[in-house]
Amino acid sequence: MKSVVRTAAGGPEVLQFVERPVPEPGPGEVRVRVHVSGVNPTDWRSRRRALPPGMD
Repeated sequence: MKSVVRTAAGGPEVLQFVERPVPEPGPGEVRVRVHVSGVNPTDWRSRRRALPPGMD
């Protein structure tokens, strides 16, 4: 599955496009296909702040 991650504070250059394995649902869970996903302005602005301790 395609993901965008960040591991540091900064501008758009800290965002990395990565491929991750598709997780298998556990008991009582379902997997949902997402066709489109958006990001709120609050979310993309938060990349300028440092990550909380222990968060990758």
